[in-house]
Amino acid sequence: MFKLLLILLSLVSVCVVIHGLGTVIGLRWLGRIVPAERHCSLPATFWILSRLVFGLLVMHILQILAWAACYHWYGCFADFSTSFYYSATSYSTVGYGDVIPPGNWRIVGSIEAVTGVLMFGWSTGVLFAVVNKLISRFTESSRHRAPRA
Repeated sequence: MFKLLLILLSLVSVCVVIHGLGTVIGLRWLGRIVPAERHCSLPATFWILSRLVFGLLVMHILQILAWAACYHWYGCFADFSTSFYYSATSYSTVGYGDVIPPGNWRIVGSIEAVTGVLMFGWSTGVLFAVVNKLISRFTESSRHRAPRA
């Protein structure tokens, strides 16, 4: 059981590192492409948000892959595709229940679900903050434009 707790701690740490680094890199990238004084057009804003969502999705997939690799490494499932499927359903909290890991490994799926909820919350917070910033820039630039005659 102690070994399983160490594995869990390691996997949660990997998720935090992936998400943390991804967030920092993504926000730095965003700071470079959207200067503070520039207003973004609607297409440019849509393109920024699309890339942001794609980046967040990549981070979640990397985390799912980390959990799946662990399940596969320890022989919880017959093949990697089953490990990935179980990991994706656990991480996303869908949890179909058609694939179940052996014995004590069931608790790992539960902790993966808790971790997934936290990481999705983190992503939601980042997405909300970026959208809020883009909206405030849009409304601020709209106020400073000269009225049409």
